[in-house]
Amino acid sequence: MAFRTKIGLIAFCAGLSALGWLAYTSWLDRIEARILQRVNLDGLDELAHPLQVSVNGRVVTVSGWINSEQERARVLRHFLAHGQDITVADRLTVLAEARPYVTQIIRDERGLRLSGYAPSEAALLAVSAQIGAGSVDLQLASGTSEGRWRDAMNRAVESLSRLEFGTLRFEDNRLHLTATARFPDDAQAALAALPEGYDKQVAIEVLDDGQPFALSVQLSRDQLTATGKFPAGLLPQIVSEDIGRKAQSLRIVQARIEDADGQFTQAVRAGLRAMAQLRVGQLDVSRERLEIKGMVSRAGMLRAERALRKRPAITQLVRRLEIYDDGLPFYVLAEFDGADVEVRGKIPYGVNVPALASDFDALRSDGLVQAEITDGARDWTGALATGLAGLREMQHGRLMVAPGSLHLSGRVATPDIQTKIEAHLARKPADFLLTRRFDLVDDGTPPNFTLTYDAQSGARLSGKLPKDLEAKQIAEILQLPYVEDSSQLGLIGRADFTRQVLKVLADWLWHFEQFEFHYSAGQLALTGVAAPGVAPEDLAAALSSRFVIATEITAVSQTAEIGAERVHARSGLLERRVSGAWVPVYSFEPTVALCSAATSDLLEQEHLSFRNGLAHFDVSAAPALARLAGLIGHCLQTSSLRVDAVDYSFSMPSEAENDRLSQARAGALVAALTGRGLPKDRIHPKGLGDRRPHNAQQAATVQPADRIEFIWAERP
Repeated sequence: MAFRTKIGLIAFCAGLSALGWLAYTSWLDRIEARILQRVNLDGLDELAHPLQVSVNGRVVTVSGWINSEQERARVLRHFLAHGQDITVADRLTVLAEARPYVTQIIRDERGLRLSGYAPSEAALLAVSAQIGAGSVDLQLASGTSEGRWRDAMNRAVESLSRLEFGTLRFEDNRLHLTATARFPDDAQAALAALPEGYDKQVAIEVLDDGQPFALSVQLSRDQLTATGKFPAGLLPQIVSEDIGRKAQSLRIVQARIEDADGQFTQAVRAGLRAMAQLRVGQLDVSRERLEIKGMVSRAGMLRAERALRKRPAITQLVRRLEIYDDGLPFYVLAEFDGADVEVRGKIPYGVNVPALASDFDALRSDGLVQAEITDGARDWTGALATGLAGLREMQHGRLMVAPGSLHLSGRVATPDIQTKIEAHLARKPADFLLTRRFDLVDDGTPPNFTLTYDAQSGARLSGKLPKDLEAKQIAEILQLPYVEDSSQLGLIGRADFTRQVLKVLADWLWHFEQFEFHYSAGQLALTGVAAPGVAPEDLAAALSSRFVIATEITAVSQTAEIGAERVHARSGLLERRVSGAWVPVYSFEPTVALCSAATSDLLEQEHLSFRNGLAHFDVSAAPALARLAGLIGHCLQTSSLRVDAVDYSFSMPSEAENDRLSQARAGALVAALTGRGLPKDRIHPKGLGDRRPHNAQQAATVQPADRIEFIWAERP
């Protein structure tokens, strides 16, 4: 019984204890629940770091990072304000303060790298997410506003995203940026993205001016120039190397940035290889467009097309290529000496001269040029075959085939041979006009011949020549491509005297529009018409001073309208009638460099100068002035250029006299040129006296000679 009683008491006590423990536990749970309802973080939202709060009975434990002791006191006051029935356990850790507060972002080939301090874990995680795969080495530290820090980091990342490379350092209220930008717009965008409220020290190196890559090449017969902008790695020398000509001017800017996708470089190489096939032309290349125009041979056209096919697919192609021609007229001059035939001139594409001249013992054709263009529907092959067949029957002779005309002249042995020649000539193409002059024998009379000359149609010879003087020699003396000959070669006479007279006449040939020169028994007579701009009386006096000759020279009448064109018989060049002269016609694209070089070359060739101490030209200057008027007129009328006609005079005793003479000469030069059709408002006289020309090569101790110079410039 006693044992059972003890067991019962033990069980009762145990039950009572269990009930007490259960009651106590329930009471504690209720206490903690009431405390949890009262204790929260309301009012502490602005803290930089999150806090952790736990409740164990009446004990409230607060832990986490805080920025200062003042912030700790504020947090503890917040919890103690909930009443005396709780105990606050302080597990707060004060975050160390950084001074100076430094955060640095570097952008380089490895991406973004962040180092220094961050004000909170949340801020650190936010900027890490923004940087992505970049390197982050940040330590938590107090000393700055989280909102200010986050805004600075966001703006910093945005700013660096506009740059190639950069280091951005925040140190308290100071901002230091050292960077490299690709273009000026990138640098401006980077600056605009920087955060406000900092003392800024910024150094941004801009790699490029932002202008697009480009190339412009001009190729003339004797000059290659290029301008543009190349990426890094593409050297300007490739212009000369790929075209295969030395460049007179390469004004190409070398950029520090690369051609990222290679499209521009590929387009440039394709364009230059095509340009290498051109005789003259222009090439303009950008990343989006390749434009090429100019003159090219037939074979070169195919090579150029192959080169252009290698341009990038995105590059638009504009090409204006024409078969090259030098602009000179077609003609064939065949001269036969009884065995061999010499052929010179310019023939249309497709005419086979060696096959047509196979009946001759030998063919010399070194002076024959075959053009790349045809002459339309004209049957040059038929005309040349007809003429060569007749020439082969002669003792010696000359055949001239020009557009629409066929002329045959020379010595024929017998009337029967002449009839045979006529039979050949009867087979000429219908659209070719036939003229011929045949000489059979010498009648023994003294030399008596007439040489007529016309600046457009050339020279014609008739009568009887002195011994050993043939029409071919006269053409060479007069520097004409040929002389239409209906003369006979005599067996007597003084060929040496006649040659001397003709050489003098050749010197003045440019001064005539027409003349008829008659030689009879040693007596000379000349009736002529002076070229426009040539004073007849001065020309007559100049000829009479060289030999005794009866002259009758008149001024030219206005038979040709202003603007009319012709081919000059001596030069073979196209000329145009202007007020006061016939001037050569030019077709190049005028630039300051081209026009300056052309006028300098012409002055050097013609030796144009004033008479000693005077301010006017003598009659010999007329052809040079006409050529200058044509050249300068072309440059002025087809461009926006202007020109100064400059005279330097050194021959007078004093500087003042040299100035007066120089100014008078410059005025006389401009008057002579404007009298030959130049616009008065585009050419201006400038007398510089004895001041040395800017390009004079004489040493300072050498007295320079009087001279003329033309200085070209763009009109303002």
